[in-house]
Amino acid sequence: MTYHQLALKDLDEMNELVTSKIKEAKKARSGKIVPLKEALQAVFSRPNEDGMVGKVYSPLVTELDRLDSLEKVYRDLTEEALNALKNTKNFKPDVQVTYSIFLENLVAEFKPSAAEEGLEKRIIEKIAQASVELTKDALKERKRRLMKEGESPSVLAEHALKAAAEKKALQKTTVDISPKVEAKSDKPVTDPSVKPGKEFETDENSK
Repeated sequence: MTYHQLALKDLDEMNELVTSKIKEAKKARSGKIVPLKEALQAVFSRPNEDGMVGKVYSPLVTELDRLDSLEKVYRDLTEEALNALKNTKNFKPDVQVTYSIFLENLVAEFKPSAAEEGLEKRIIEKIAQASVELTKDALKERKRRLMKEGESPSVLAEHALKAAAEKKALQKTTVDISPKVEAKSDKPVTDPSVKPGKEFETDENSK
């Protein structure tokens, strides 16, 4: 499905899509990953102005993780989208936009974890390094249907990595300059000029 077809689906319909693909995967004797992969691609290819992506994709992640295939599926789908945007002659403008939205949503969802070493950062780095650009036809398609042209997914990925690096540097600086608290001694502070045992003598006794 293209991005504008997916945009017509509401929360219930997207949840139904996810649920049906999970059931299909569980019934399959082989190729269980395929329906889950298709569903994940569809979810992330839907325009996300309403925050729908974060509400519906978690069950797919759970199933793919259970099959030990989550990272591979993310890598494969990312590679597919990047290849499509690099070889645009084989894809119509609406398909190009669908792939670009998939990558945009991926960057947006993974951005909070971009400062940590892990799958999310590796995926964002891959998108950034691809340096993909949207064609004029794709930009026109976006503007016509979504009322905005949008940025290249690679540029968005670069911004995410830069923000993550700045955040990490700020956290390190905060730790380095935080004041050190000296351990307090349990021993009472006494005047070194007073001899031991004489601390509590009255003036009259000392005469």
